[in-house]
Amino acid sequence: MRRHLPVLLLAGLLLGAGPAAVSAVAAPQPALKIPGPLDGPLPLFTGAAATPQPLKGPWRPVNPALAADGRSGTGLAAGNGAASPLPGPLGIGTKRSSAFLGGSCTSLAFDKRDRLLALCSVPTGPVLRILDPAGLATIAALTLPARPSADRADQGGGTHLLVRADGTVLVPTNGGDLLHLAVDAGGFRKLGAVGLGTVLGRGERPFAVGAGYDGYDWVAGAQGTVITVPRGGGAPRALRLREPVAEDIATDPTGTYVVTRDALYRLLAAADGTPRIVWRHPLVTGVSDPQAGRVHTGPGTPPAMVAGGFVAVADGAQPPHVIVVRTGGRESRRLACSVPVFGAGAGSVEAPLVVAGRSLVVANAYGYNGLASTELGRTTTGGLARIVVGKHGCRTAWRSALISPSAAGVVSRANGLLYTVLKPRSAPDAWNLAALDWRTGALRFTALAGEGLGFNSDGGPVVLGPDGAAYAGSFGGLSRLKDSG
Repeated sequence: MRRHLPVLLLAGLLLGAGPAAVSAVAAPQPALKIPGPLDGPLPLFTGAAATPQPLKGPWRPVNPALAADGRSGTGLAAGNGAASPLPGPLGIGTKRSSAFLGGSCTSLAFDKRDRLLALCSVPTGPVLRILDPAGLATIAALTLPARPSADRADQGGGTHLLVRADGTVLVPTNGGDLLHLAVDAGGFRKLGAVGLGTVLGRGERPFAVGAGYDGYDWVAGAQGTVITVPRGGGAPRALRLREPVAEDIATDPTGTYVVTRDALYRLLAAADGTPRIVWRHPLVTGVSDPQAGRVHTGPGTPPAMVAGGFVAVADGAQPPHVIVVRTGGRESRRLACSVPVFGAGAGSVEAPLVVAGRSLVVANAYGYNGLASTELGRTTTGGLARIVVGKHGCRTAWRSALISPSAAGVVSRANGLLYTVLKPRSAPDAWNLAALDWRTGALRFTALAGEGLGFNSDGGPVVLGPDGAAYAGSFGGLSRLKDSG
């Protein structure tokens, strides 16, 4: 799960009032920079320019219901497991800029005009924005229903979005609806909303949304209700798993995949559209550890589809394991591998797995217990690892001691670089965009995003834009890093 709700005590240091509940603004609002009070003495760049080495895949089938890979959203339900076909910066005169947006930006995507779509949580609730991708000015802002709880572990609407193939946007909201929006030149236009209150549990709100290959949009509620919504119109149908859901869902030609506190599920729609269970694979729930960097018990990642007929998730064990399961086959042969990552008593996984072809990268979140964990020179335990999935098991291709406390990374299929955000143990508190060689784990370069609280990833994603820039969501808003060469 992404940490989508700011800690209000610390938020007072940075945040102002949220935008009005409008779908457009009179004129683009110029971006205010995220404050970086001590970034002056910090190095702007380390390392050397990287040489592109494209990845060959294999890649999962393109989802016909979604916008193109890399543009449709940051959830694993949207595209190829955070493997973007777009190029990112190579470290050639890399320049930085930022936009102070009043809260953590947890979902990023692009519209048909190559503008950035950002779903951010401010103290008053979620706000969906259209941003100019170059200057980060706000073109339009739509305030969504507020979250009723101040608990940062609260699971509810307003943290996920999907961009469909026709350019429209789906957002599950705290109001209990699946909101359908058009993205026009000047702002958002409401096309409709499917009320889910009649099929959700008492007090339950929709959390995650995925576009199935089967003609249905799939929604998961925080209490474990899984819902199908026919794209052509019709009543939603539901199945209650009765196990809490705190992660995104994933879709594939073989079905829809949901991870609960206790298990990984493969689901299909029955003839009348009702979700049905194909199989259930139990997972280790784990025990509560105040230093683990987790905001809920159970698995720490959404299900991630791996080429070759596999689905992967990181469990809540200590040490955590990457569990890789075959999507088909007999129950006795379904588990492909279980690979321990990081050290016992010093490892946990919270950021989504980054998948490219038949391998995946996992990041250690141990020690990230909120914004204060990385202030005043402090940081987390750290660690990254790449796991390769083979026909007869899995192996660890490389390990890295680099520290990425809370960012959701992305890999470029065009240049073979893995992008994430690092926070070293030193003061001032530098947050750096980092580019690693996907194949070897070698660090190619870092570029300073900024210093201090506002640049804390706090669960925010890194995405690559059509213009070659990398965008990183953070507690204060959004950073942009782009080559000038």
